[in-house]
Amino acid sequence: MKKRLFAVVLGFGLLTTSILSVSAQENEPGHDRMAADMNMKAAVQQQVKSDMKLTLNGKPLQLDESYLIDNSLFVPYRAFAEGIGSEVGYDAATQTVTVKKDAKTVKLMIGSSEANVDGAKVSMVGPAQLINSSTFVHSRFLAEVFGIKVLYDETTRTVNLVSGGTSGSGQEVAKTYYVNIEGFAFKEGDITVEAGSTVIFTNKDKAKHNAVADDGSFQTALLAMGESESVTFAKPGEYTYFCEPHKDFMKGKITVK
Repeated sequence: MKKRLFAVVLGFGLLTTSILSVSAQENEPGHDRMAADMNMKAAVQQQVKSDMKLTLNGKPLQLDESYLIDNSLFVPYRAFAEGIGSEVGYDAATQTVTVKKDAKTVKLMIGSSEANVDGAKVSMVGPAQLINSSTFVHSRFLAEVFGIKVLYDETTRTVNLVSGGTSGSGQEVAKTYYVNIEGFAFKEGDITVEAGSTVIFTNKDKAKHNAVADDGSFQTALLAMGESESVTFAKPGEYTYFCEPHKDFMKGKITVK
């Protein structure tokens, strides 16, 4: 009788253990799915649509949309790459983006934080990723890998891309200079530049301003706060200029060598 009772208790214990084990196994995928869903929601929450403006050497870079992901600006790779003068390609089989400019080739795989730059692996702050069926990449990485400087103006929320120095092919690239209009004055308005250089005028005042050459060689539009316009100086000489609405006191001079 005792042996039978022991056998029944033992059998019940094994049955209970088995049930608990199966139950745990059945619940595991559910937990994984729940965790994946939570991670996905967290990732979506980190994607904040950005209102930042982008310029390349003072000219607006047109993008349909951009996103801030962990405080880094991600942009649609095709529009951005073509905007900075690159050739682009996409391999659907491997989900790999290819960007070529001058002698440099960059490959980015969707979901990977490693880029392939001329055969060498380079780490990025975040992976190329799909947002609304478009591939988005880290703007600073893609600009700087091609030798383009990235300057951020917090007051106007503008990302200024500046190409300068030498290109990937070794050819000299014209320099870019900045003249900020602030406090009803051309800050550092008297500058010396090289022939072929570009000067970018940016208005930081609430009032509208422009830059007009005394000899009529250039004239920017009336710039509202945060707007920019570039002027390229091809020939050496001295170019004095003024702000048309405030010509009595807003003046500057650009010397081109």
